[in-house]
Amino acid sequence: MKKSDWKIAVAVGLAALALAAAAVALIVADRDSEPGGRLPDAVAPSVPVPTATPAPTPVVTPSPTPEPAPERITFVGDSIMVAAEPELMKLAPEVVVDAQIGRQLVEAMGILRRLESEGRLYETVVIGLGSNLPFTVEEGAEVLDFLGGERRVYWVNTFGRYLEWQDDVNETIAELDALYDNMTVLDWSAVAPEHPGWIRTDDGIHLTPDGTVGYASFVAENLNIVYVPDED
Repeated sequence: MKKSDWKIAVAVGLAALALAAAAVALIVADRDSEPGGRLPDAVAPSVPVPTATPAPTPVVTPSPTPEPAPERITFVGDSIMVAAEPELMKLAPEVVVDAQIGRQLVEAMGILRRLESEGRLYETVVIGLGSNLPFTVEEGAEVLDFLGGERRVYWVNTFGRYLEWQDDVNETIAELDALYDNMTVLDWSAVAPEHPGWIRTDDGIHLTPDGTVGYASFVAENLNIVYVPDED
């Protein structure tokens, strides 16, 4: 073979190889471009994409269900209740008011036993004693133990502009309230000073005619009773 022929043959071979390589590349590229071709797996980003935090759902605390108004009430008290008796009798279908001037707590047990024997010691009891003399926690506990945990007991605390043992009595009543779940204090000592027209000016403790209505309204509100005083 001539030298020139050899060069031509080499050139032709190289060209053929180049054409074959180009053809292979086109076939591979075409196959990879088809929809069914395998694509490289997606690489997760190195930084997580922030997501919105949902707002917390507000917690709704249900309101306590108020106790129903009592149908039968027994009142035991001193001269404050004596004055208010006509108005207290209007607060429920069945009402007993056993009140007396000068009464002290030491008399309460005999009164309660008598009322129970007569069938007039009802499921709701309102006590208004303490204006005439202080008493101990033990004496008050004896009364509450006798009434028992099934009854609802309301104890009206004491107010008097010149009553020297007012604070002592009211502290004792507060201590009893902390000891007995079925007892509630009716804070007359906080309400009465806000209504000076309810209290007689001569002694600073007993009720005026307006005060008898005010006292009954005060009790009714605390017992969830709708009370409408008579119009003059």
